[in-house]
Formats: sequence, structure tokens, C-alpha cells
Amino acid sequence: MRIVSAIILTAALALTLAACGDRNAVTGTITFDGDQAIPDGAVLEVQLRDVSYLDAPAPLIASQTIEDPGRFPVDFAVSYEPDDIDPRAVYGLQVRVTLNDRLIYINDTAFDVLTRGNPGRGVDMWVIAVDG
Repeated sequence: MRIVSAIILTAALALTLAACGDRNAVTGTITFDGDQAIPDGAVLEVQLRDVSYLDAPAPLIASQTIEDPGRFPVDFAVSYEPDDIDPRAVYGLQVRVTLNDRLIYINDTAFDVLTRGNPGRGVDMWVIAVDG
């Protein structure tokens, strides 16, 4: 069963990359440790942000929105403009899953990407459920 799941996941990521058709994209998978179903009508957003300064807002560089993502794991591909990336800066990904404007999942761990030796492809992210 695990092998079949891995093959399906790999094929889905390959299709995501092909659909993106763009070498300038941060790609990966978002996973939740628990019930794998995401409620119908949910919206998942992955944001690429400049997180260089801890005491300042993190400017949005690019994002991807996935409506009705279905089940975890969810593959993503956030396309960005290469001119928007400064090799001296630090970039991170933020994930939010909302249902009727209510936050239901979020990442609570920093996922740095693109610069300073951090990956741009195959980023494995985890989210947690938000109580409320």
C-alpha cells in the first residue's frame, strides 16, 4: 500500500511540475499527521515571503491558491519571478487552509527556501490543525 501511495504521490508531483511548466517555482508537498481529509469547500494557500527581517512584516513574493484540495498530502508549485529573488535575502513558505474564512490548518514551523543553501524543489511541509 505504501509503495502504491508513493507512486501516486510521485506522479501527482510530476503532473504539478509539468503543469507549472516553469523552472522558477518552489515545489513540494504539504502533509498533516492525522485525519487526511480536508473538508469540502476549503481553500489552501501557500505563500512565498521574504522573511529576512524578524521584526518587520514579511513581504509577499508569490502565492498559490488551491480550492478544494481534497486530502493530505497536497502537492504545490508556487511560481515566482526570478527578478524578485535577492540571493542575500531569506525566503520562507507559509501555509494556511481556511474554510468559510475560518483558519483550520497552518504551518507552525519555518520552511526556508531558495537561498542560503535551502531547497526550491521537493520541500516537505507539515501543518497542524487550528482549534476553534
